[in-house]
Amino acid sequence: MSREKSLSADQSGKKILITGATSGLGYAAAMKLAIQGAQVFVLARNPAKAAIMIEDIKTNHPYAKGKFEMIQCDLSELSSITPACQKVRDATTHLDMIILNAGVLNMNFKETTDKIEETWQVNVLAPILITHLLIDLLVKSAEPKVIFTASALHQGNINFENPEWRNKYGLISAYRHSKLSIILLTKLLAEKLKPYKVGVYCQHPGFVSTGLGDTNGWLTKMAFKLLGKSPEEGSKTLMFLTDTPNTQLETGAYYAKSKVKRTTKESYQIETAAELLKTIQKYLETYIQSSSLLFEKEL
Repeated sequence: MSREKSLSADQSGKKILITGATSGLGYAAAMKLAIQGAQVFVLARNPAKAAIMIEDIKTNHPYAKGKFEMIQCDLSELSSITPACQKVRDATTHLDMIILNAGVLNMNFKETTDKIEETWQVNVLAPILITHLLIDLLVKSAEPKVIFTASALHQGNINFENPEWRNKYGLISAYRHSKLSIILLTKLLAEKLKPYKVGVYCQHPGFVSTGLGDTNGWLTKMAFKLLGKSPEEGSKTLMFLTDTPNTQLETGAYYAKSKVKRTTKESYQIETAAELLKTIQKYLETYIQSSSLLFEKEL
């Protein structure tokens, strides 16, 4: 899909929530969605970056049909997610899309304020919690979508004994484990939400020049900046998924370069995905607003 065609898609009246939108490909995608007419709820940790987005669209896109609604939320602090989701609920009666793009890539083991390894929390636990808390708003849409950001780096198996990689942490091990988890959960949620006609997808943007490597030393930072594609280029597959009707997409699929791509054989094991969701449930029990299991509540 060309950049021009993507920008001309009409999202007027759509209510879209996105994470990881204050920089990189998420910024590019959020800006396009607002230009297309959507009301975009941006969950943002940094108010200063959020303010830049608002100023950008006012200054550079004065005729944009949509707008941004900034809601402060730190995915490395699980207790901030519930009030942020409540603010979304207070602002709208439904959502048309939930786009879960935020992610981290850490050179060294790092704990969050919740005493959980950050890659596991931000890349896996937080997006699942957000989706669970807002899924009842999503199913009210005529064409609901959930879109996760995955990665071609998803080799290996799920480490049920040590999902946080404590005492054996490695940047690649933790990151690819988190992305394998997302691909598995995409397939599982697609099945669980099929009765509600929710399309669930994950996408691989490619190697993009973003801030993902900024905290991992100058060499990693330079590799992202010099070798990565532009955020606009990196957002193309995400925009393809936002702009294409569910009837023309394959729910549960992994998309790269705007096409369905095969992934590793481990990523198709639905029994593993179900066990993974049970593992995640244990981490999130404090923050789930009912006694039901994840995605088992009546919608």
